[in-house]
Amino acid sequence: MTDYICVEKEAEDSYSFAFGDEIRQSILAPWKLPFLPILLFYRFLKLKRKINDLNPNQSADLLVIYDLEKMRQKEQRAFVKQSMAYSQKIVSLGIGKPLIDVSFNHHLPSRSEWDIEPKKWNYAIEDLILGLIRAHKPKKLIFVGKYPYAGILEAIRKCNSTNKMYWISVRGDKTTIDERSMRFNKVTDINYFTESDLFIKNTISFDEQSESIKGKLTELLEKKSINILSNPNNAEYVVISNPETDILQYLLKNQTVIYDSTTDFVEEAIFPSFVIPNMVRMGPDNHTTMFKDMFNFRNQNTTPQLKITSVQSKIDIWINS
Repeated sequence: MTDYICVEKEAEDSYSFAFGDEIRQSILAPWKLPFLPILLFYRFLKLKRKINDLNPNQSADLLVIYDLEKMRQKEQRAFVKQSMAYSQKIVSLGIGKPLIDVSFNHHLPSRSEWDIEPKKWNYAIEDLILGLIRAHKPKKLIFVGKYPYAGILEAIRKCNSTNKMYWISVRGDKTTIDERSMRFNKVTDINYFTESDLFIKNTISFDEQSESIKGKLTELLEKKSINILSNPNNAEYVVISNPETDILQYLLKNQTVIYDSTTDFVEEAIFPSFVIPNMVRMGPDNHTTMFKDMFNFRNQNTTPQLKITSVQSKIDIWINS
């Protein structure tokens, strides 16, 4: 298995094709027949070097395909340029007309702009993507759009592995995602990368399994002027007792996640090291004391809460976790 995406089973890169091609050339030019064993040896040697001797520095970090026709202006403004800053070795392909001032390495008109049959347009995008993969050997591919077109899925099918393919869905419906996600290692919504990372100071939210903890803290919360929010996305503190909760989404927004010592989440080693300080484990009997000490400590920090993760950082965490 290579560290980069490559097109599988291409005829010109097979030994059988090389053998047949040398035979064909020798028939067309009979003077080559006495030298056929030598010609085959050097042809096979050249093919082996082509397959095995790629310089890792020649491989792009990412090939990102943007379906601009399906992206609103605010989505393009919040995501496109930021994601292109992920790496200096990124190859970008824009499909359709952008609604912001941005340049792509490669561009393809949308089917409506080109005014051609769907089948021909899908062939064109398939050939273009396969050509980019052959030329740049990207380590990963990300498609950003509402749904992957037939040409995109066919190009992916011809490559060596789906574990290097990712889909950032732009307002995609569940049925489409379920039908087309099998070609991708991961699928997530674009809002994961673009939503605001700001939260409201002096607020707390409890999940349903933490209702008993909330009952014990009512008096303390009132005394400390900590307001309870039903929606955890904008709360400064999030109390979680459900082990199936994706707590990384809160940690990446610099929210403090408080969880019971009996709750077994996925191993903390999967989380980036910079979010670990915002994970607070509480014992079964010290709820009031622990929360009081935590509130007192946090209130001493008057620094405004800002974003701690950029779009490119979120992409890095998403595709490498």
